[in-house]
Order: sequence, then C-alpha cells, then structure tokens
Amino acid sequence: MPLKPQTGASVLVYKDGKVLLIQRGKEPYKGHWSLPGGSQETGETIEEAAYRELEEETTLKAEALDFVRLRDRISKDEQGSVTFHYVLATFFTQSFSGTAKAMDDADDIGWFTIEEMENLTTTPQTPQFVQEILNEKLKP
Repeated sequence: MPLKPQTGASVLVYKDGKVLLIQRGKEPYKGHWSLPGGSQETGETIEEAAYRELEEETTLKAEALDFVRLRDRISKDEQGSVTFHYVLATFFTQSFSGTAKAMDDADDIGWFTIEEMENLTTTPQTPQFVQEILNEKLKP
C-alpha cells in the first residue's frame, strides 16, 4: 500500500481530429493505451512535469499547454487495500513540434479518433475523459 498519493501529469495532444495515445510499457496498466504522462519529480512544477513527460514518451515538444483538470486514479485489491493512488493534472495542447515516436515507458504510439479508442484496451475511462476534454476545448 502506498504511504501517500503520488502526483503526475498527462497531456491530451490533439491534431486533425485525432488524439495521441501511448501504449503503456510498465505497470500500472501495462499494455493499455493512455494519454502520455507520468510522475512529477521533486523540484519541478506539475506543468514542467507535463512538458517533460510528453517529450520523454513521444519526442514531441509542446509549445503551449492548457490545464484541464485534476483527477484521482485509485486502485484497490480484492481486500479493499489501496494498491496505487495517483493525483494527475491533465493538460491539453494542439501546439507542438516534432514527429511522435514511442520512447521511454511507451511500447507503442498512435493517433486515434474517439470511435477508434472504443476498440482499444485503454486505461479506465480514457475515451470518456478524452471526449469530455474535447467537448470543452473545441467548442465553437
């Protein structure tokens, strides 16, 4: 059981009607598709963590990030004991440079529509969460 929640950041990268997802290369949720991101390091802001993690996992350099929201990711075992607890800050960007490549903790990478995400094994609620963000950010 973790002693306290860990903080981290994720980034929703949007381009031409598609969202960038990485296939996780390590636990938790190894093999599942999710937004790129990871743990915040001591001494860096949560926004700095988002920029760094995006580049480490995808080689993309975000030019600007917009904070979207905080959310808790809590997992419990059969006995009800907490196995992990992350507090994730999610950011949104359409402004970035580079060509996406799977790096660091990512086993694979791809651009997907919401409909295509429904056929992937994703981390819990990823397609719904992505849809909520896109509804907020892409309002006419």
